[in-house]
Amino acid sequence: MMKYIMNNNRGSALLITLMIMAMLTIVAGVSVDRSTTDMEMSYNQLHAEQSFYVAEAGYKRALYELNQDNDWRVGFRDEHFGTGYFAVKLVDSSSDSALIESVLVTSAGFVDGGQSTVTAWIVPELNYMFEYGLFGKNAINMAMGSCTDSYNSDSGSYVDTQLDSLGSIGSNGMVITAQFVTIGGDVSTASDTGLSINNKTTINGDTTSNVDSSVFNVVPESEYDSARINSGAPANITGDFTYNPADSSLVTGQDGSVVLGDGVYYFTSIDLGQNSQVTIAPGAEVTIYVTGDILFSQQSTINDGGNPMDLMIFSQGSALTFKQDNTFYGTFYGPDATIEYDQTSQIYGALVGSTINVAKDACFHYDRRLSEFVKGVTGRMLVSAWKEN
Repeated sequence: MMKYIMNNNRGSALLITLMIMAMLTIVAGVSVDRSTTDMEMSYNQLHAEQSFYVAEAGYKRALYELNQDNDWRVGFRDEHFGTGYFAVKLVDSSSDSALIESVLVTSAGFVDGGQSTVTAWIVPELNYMFEYGLFGKNAINMAMGSCTDSYNSDSGSYVDTQLDSLGSIGSNGMVITAQFVTIGGDVSTASDTGLSINNKTTINGDTTSNVDSSVFNVVPESEYDSARINSGAPANITGDFTYNPADSSLVTGQDGSVVLGDGVYYFTSIDLGQNSQVTIAPGAEVTIYVTGDILFSQQSTINDGGNPMDLMIFSQGSALTFKQDNTFYGTFYGPDATIEYDQTSQIYGALVGSTINVAKDACFHYDRRLSEFVKGVTGRMLVSAWKEN
């Protein structure tokens, strides 16, 4: 009887051992299978991530090409990058009118079976023409006692909105200041050696010498041609002045008076005599295109107390001269013009020229509203948004 019990126990132990071994075999198999699956998932995840970066490289390459040539639409097919390759397609308003000036770039990246797609919306960079109060393409020179500040014509008068800040000045070249100059804003140049600031100059902002150079191709010749054909001179001008239809020049003598009605004007030159006055008609907005030089003689007033947005002057000329004790409310954009800004003159608005010379005790007052004014595009393309599909 005892022998039978012992044999029975041995059989049970063997069966249990076999069951444990079978379970361990199953667990080992499951572990190997899971390990293999994890490795495959990691492998796929790695290639998915790599393909995303390849796709991202594709749209950035497209952005580079668009900045070399804004009309480039060729795209790429099977362009090798690292261990993978990308394909890029571009769509614009010629096939999708809703895009307007945008370019839709779709870039697909491929790496060893992994695939990702990135879509980017690329748009022209807008040109904020009067980002600075004073901007000199080549230089700005500020003499002793001169100053800048800012105000906002959209919110009230100069007295009510004046700030000793945001009256910033800039140049692609040099900014030079004398003693006792006060800059109510930032001073910026695109030249590493472009700042020559007197130690008795006060700057109520930052100084920077590594900003991007500004571009000056935003007023095409076609606008001047259109202004010449559609000019409101002399029909929309009243007052005491001389207009020469043969050369489209405007001249006033001493104590001359001119009232400009609403619209666009074209002149080859403007010459205001001493103590002259230019007024913008109530409710009017005036845009002037000038191909030559402009002279505002002593004690002249131009749009005095008005809104600078209501008087915009675009110039191809070489000179804009404010003689002593001028008052000017408006804007001037003349990348090739030397702007001479004589003693005690007060300018409200924004000025862009080649070289700007601000004389002793002359002050400039930037209209902050003009920072929002857009004229054309810079020629650069920017990514406005992107997503991974």
